[in-house]
Amino acid sequence: MKSAQSLSAPNRTSRILRESAIVARAISRYQREATLKGRTDEALEMVALYLGVSKMALDLTQPHQQLDVA
Repeated sequence: MKSAQSLSAPNRTSRILRESAIVARAISRYQREATLKGRTDEALEMVALYLGVSKMALDLTQPHQQLDVA
């Protein structure tokens, strides 16, 4: 299997979004389970993790912008 870095930009973006969606669904499942079982601290941690994964995926799929340090 190719690494995400060796793929073309559209394929790389697609793969990152697909794989992050899988992770996000798993986190959501654990969050729901923790909520149902009354483990509110764990559920809140799962929400934060879910949001972090989503932000990371979006950051990785955005075009890189070089800063002009002049």
